[in-house]
Amino acid sequence: MEERVTFVSEGLKLAGVLHLPDDGRGPRERRPAFLVLHGFGSNKDSGGSTTTAKMLAGFGYAALRFDMRGCGQSEGRVAGSFASSRSRTRRARSASSLRGPRSIPSASV
Repeated sequence: MEERVTFVSEGLKLAGVLHLPDDGRGPRERRPAFLVLHGFGSNKDSGGSTTTAKMLAGFGYAALRFDMRGCGQSEGRVAGSFASSRSRTRRARSASSLRGPRSIPSASV
């Protein structure tokens, strides 16, 4: 089952699609769930997001795919979310390097 939904995050209306498994349980019953996030510059209706959400519902999980701020049918600006937080991180790292030599641990993703 798929249901179009909206919810509010920090005053902005975000659009999504909730996928529920066909397991005979009511839509209001608690169950394990996943958030399915789209890539930068994409939206909830991209092939990868839709396929993943349907697959998870087929495995018995609830899955919510939604448009992040400023993407697809959601309100807001992209600059107010992911892009600006990366920019703040870069500025913080640059500022810390001005204080003198220091090693910043890195992580592989």
